[in-house]
Amino acid sequence: MRTAVNTIKPAVLLLVLLCVAHTPASAQPLSEAAGPAQSASGGPDSNELQALVFYLQQRNQVSAEAELRRLKSKYPSWVPPTDLNDVTVTQPSSEIDAIYKAIADNELPLARSLIVQAQSAYPNWTPPHDMTRLLTLAEGQQKLDQALDAGNANQALQIATSIDGLLQCDRINNAWRIAEIQGAQNADSAALTTYRAILNSCNVTTELFATIEKADAVTSNEELSGLVAIVIDRFPDETETFANLEKRLLAGRGAPVGNLALRSDHAEKLRPKTRPTKRATVAAGASVPAASSPARPTSSGCSPSDASARSPQRLMAYGWCAHNLDRPMEALNAFRSAEAKLSGAPKREARFGMSLAFLKLNMPDEAARIAANTRFTRQQRVNVEKQILDQRGNRAYKQGDFSKAIAYWDAFEQINGHMTREQLVLRGYAYYNNGNKPKARQIFQKLHDQLATSETRRALGLFHDD
Repeated sequence: MRTAVNTIKPAVLLLVLLCVAHTPASAQPLSEAAGPAQSASGGPDSNELQALVFYLQQRNQVSAEAELRRLKSKYPSWVPPTDLNDVTVTQPSSEIDAIYKAIADNELPLARSLIVQAQSAYPNWTPPHDMTRLLTLAEGQQKLDQALDAGNANQALQIATSIDGLLQCDRINNAWRIAEIQGAQNADSAALTTYRAILNSCNVTTELFATIEKADAVTSNEELSGLVAIVIDRFPDETETFANLEKRLLAGRGAPVGNLALRSDHAEKLRPKTRPTKRATVAAGASVPAASSPARPTSSGCSPSDASARSPQRLMAYGWCAHNLDRPMEALNAFRSAEAKLSGAPKREARFGMSLAFLKLNMPDEAARIAANTRFTRQQRVNVEKQILDQRGNRAYKQGDFSKAIAYWDAFEQINGHMTREQLVLRGYAYYNNGNKPKARQIFQKLHDQLATSETRRALGLFHDD
């Protein structure tokens, strides 16, 4: 019996994605576009005084006088203070930097507290719209992550659609995670609707490529072909790329899965959450998390404003910050923008970041394309290639291509020097399903001798009748 999952109507999700996908980043609410608000005294508010404050702090007297003339012309009834230096003490400075840093570090209660403190110290100061928007969005993301981690698709959808920006295409990971939960809860039609909305709304073809790969688990052959048709219709120049993707995914469904002689209790544990009624064949495989990427330290200068910066150095800082916060799409966009402006070793570093972002998105083929065309340092190449091999091994295992999975993991072990216990267990089952029971037993026995667990006992139990 399938569990019903409440979800928003298809048109609503599509509308949300369409609106944010085509709204310019510089767009402002109508209330702001009409002009800055005046203070109660009829003069400029704290936001409009920021330029004057900046010039005074920089001791740029010419610019400060020009800005003062502009303000007096705009607000004829406003009487500026006799000592213009008095303006500077009514505006926070280092406090603003601290607030933005707290937001970037995801210390949101601290950010709220710092805003309250700044308003208390500077009664005429109003937090700028960009600050409050970033904080609201970060708080919304935190609530959304909690709902997603709890597997509550209905609550996640309510949060995502109630806070502007959470279903924006540059946060595509949110929609992906919602769809994955819907699929895990057997709400295939809801998951399909979410994937279809992404494909109709977002414009980065690598993201659309990943979306179709993710939709593979919840679609029939006809539904999968329909998703591919959406992208080809929107991006005809990419027809060959997406036609090949469709061909590969459909071929994977009809590929032989080998001798699945696992005991039923263990087979259920290892089998991915696929839909036998919609798939031509169910491949035996484990739902294995992608290999973790080596983390870069978060730069102390990384702030949300770096995301839209023109400086490649600030874009790189933001890319590593987003990478460490597990927001690979944001990281990929930042690295890609920085890479276009760099050369030499910095360009190589940006391409390394792009590779790691693709790997966090579980897109090893895209990471491999970058690695093949970049002269990485030896350490960078090892970091990237071992993750590519691991992810390809996991994918081959899920698809029932056990020989290929073993080959990938053997290559991984050769590069990395060792394998994790989880990888060794899967390699043991790959040998078992591929007909090499002696090798499988050897692997399981060695793991059991190192650390006997219920998992190794179940694995060795497969050989009791031999």
